Amino acid sequence: MENIFGTDGIRGVYGAELDCGTAYLLGAALCGADGDSPVVVVGRDTRPSGEALLRALAKGVHDNGGYVINIGILPTNAVAYFTRKMGCDFGVMISASHNPPEYNGLKVFDRYGVKLCEKKQREISDFMRDREASEAEGAELCVFDSAGKLYTDYIENLLMPDLHGLKISLDCCYGSCYDVASSVFGKTGAKLNVYCGFNRGEMINKDCGATHPEFLEKMMKSNGSELGFAFDGDCDRVAVIERGHSLDNDRLLYALAKYMSEKGLLKKDMVVGTVLTNRGVEMALNGLKLRLLRSDVGDANVFHLMTKKGVNLGGERSGHFLLSDFATGSDALLNALFFARIYKEKGSITDYTAGYKNVPCREKSINVSPDILKRMKNCGYFEKVAGEVRSLFGGVKLVLRASGTEPKVRIYIEGEDAGEIEEAMKHTAWQISNFN
Repeated sequence: MENIFGTDGIRGVYGAELDCGTAYLLGAALCGADGDSPVVVVGRDTRPSGEALLRALAKGVHDNGGYVINIGILPTNAVAYFTRKMGCDFGVMISASHNPPEYNGLKVFDRYGVKLCEKKQREISDFMRDREASEAEGAELCVFDSAGKLYTDYIENLLMPDLHGLKISLDCCYGSCYDVASSVFGKTGAKLNVYCGFNRGEMINKDCGATHPEFLEKMMKSNGSELGFAFDGDCDRVAVIERGHSLDNDRLLYALAKYMSEKGLLKKDMVVGTVLTNRGVEMALNGLKLRLLRSDVGDANVFHLMTKKGVNLGGERSGHFLLSDFATGSDALLNALFFARIYKEKGSITDYTAGYKNVPCREKSINVSPDILKRMKNCGYFEKVAGEVRSLFGGVKLVLRASGTEPKVRIYIEGEDAGEIEEAMKHTAWQISNFN
């Protein structure tokens, strides 16, 4: 049976691929999956559709014997944290992460604050397909008012570097960390410039945030900040800007590994990346006598491999970094504090990671309709195109996949010859664009 979860939850344009009926059925499914009056922690980002989805989800839970704790607008890792801390059965974050304001999504966590495994996702998907959504108005909910203070206390107790003397800029992208990011960084002693730090969900991720770091780059060049952090809508991705220039996320993974290894904090001398992690990371880690393991794309896949191998550091090119000694998922606020600590202790992160050399690569995303994307996956088209590209361009590595968060095909090509990469990209993009 089809799994309705993508790489990061159930996601789509609100009112089209995702609606309140979906949220209601998910709430019902969580009760069906648990079977004994489950308690569900729910948080959300600032998107206008979030309140309606929250009420529909809560009604689905209440109608089927469960209870909801509404923690309000907070980052994704706050949901995971409170689910664990309060001994609840599930957590749900209502967010479409880095996607535009018209999107929304439902990320589900188990009682350990870990995103659901594929088996549980399929069980819930099957349950939701066999039920009908209620058309009644959603439930009214009170907010757990202390949640924001408790979450920031949790972050501050885990990691609070002394950043006196640093000028730091934050881009909160009008998202879930619009309030807590400045609150936490305000206690580090750094001089702060905060942008997009308001509850304006209609502007979330629009030309700002982790997927648009050029905005903060521009602001930093005018305000003189030496270090900057841009977050996405649910604060699980971070872009790091040093003296007005964005740092490559693979370089940042190497920086974390090198620092943790030097401090004796890195377990098993191993780091988990994905099939998209640049080979330059692997070579640089090998130079430190460290090993890179690779999972499929998705921070949940990274975390599950980390758990299996007993590793405490993982990351993705997208800006997810997992420090499992501190959190069960990628917490961009926590990660930003960790990078700030490295900068304060080691100076320029660029200089500190001089041992990392990026292997030439290119990435491209192609918009396709959801129907075409489904047909491509069902007929094995990606495998066919990938096989053809590998036979024509033997010197490149190709990763061709459907996005798990929006209707796009992602192309990643890596190799030593820039010309061969370019030709391989043209060929692959043409094949995707001319599918029929």
